[in-house]
Amino acid sequence: MVFISPKNVIVDFLRRRLTDPRSRAETSQTEEFDGGSTDFQLTPTAGTMSCIVSVTVDGTAQVKYEDYWIDWQNQKVIFYSNTAAGTNNVDITYKRGTTNWIYPDKAKVSLSKTSFPRMNVLVVGGSGGRMGQYNSDIESAIHFQIDIWTKENQPQTIDGVKYEGDKLAEYLAHQLMAAFRSYENDLHPELYNYTPVGIPRDMGFSTELECFHSIVEVELKGINVSESN
Repeated sequence: MVFISPKNVIVDFLRRRLTDPRSRAETSQTEEFDGGSTDFQLTPTAGTMSCIVSVTVDGTAQVKYEDYWIDWQNQKVIFYSNTAAGTNNVDITYKRGTTNWIYPDKAKVSLSKTSFPRMNVLVVGGSGGRMGQYNSDIESAIHFQIDIWTKENQPQTIDGVKYEGDKLAEYLAHQLMAAFRSYENDLHPELYNYTPVGIPRDMGFSTELECFHSIVEVELKGINVSESN
């Protein structure tokens, strides 16, 4: 049984679909592999893998979490069954960088100003129930909270418009919601049925982190969440 963290599913999705105002992990790299096996070790030319953009076998697109999963710790793409044998017939495209801006854990007080803007993903609640009797699958509804942190006096120019502080946090919050709305299919079959929980919330200024803070809350459903054969 493979453990797939629902938080990492959201992190991978956001890193792919949102553009970092400071371009910290936006470099694309494609590696070719010989097919015939399940495990493919990524070797970024600099930094580490940030997110998986696409995977093809013999030119056919593979579905994330249905055909393969991501081993974040070991920087691998792992298929559930052997890929078709061939020479350089498995193509994996991903983003890479020496640092990032979206994480599954909260920002630490010790982080420098260059670590911002920054986002983190939390699971703050949810519910679930069996879809039948006895040992039927369990469908869960997971309540995610995504925190957005921005520094004052750290302006970013996006599409010719300058944003900073609370205005940058607000802009990123709405871009985040637009990504879920437009690219929800990226999450399927691991997660589905995106539902926004209200609108982005202003949390004011955090004196602990010396950051402006906004929150986006969303709900997504999944079957046997965190488990994949």
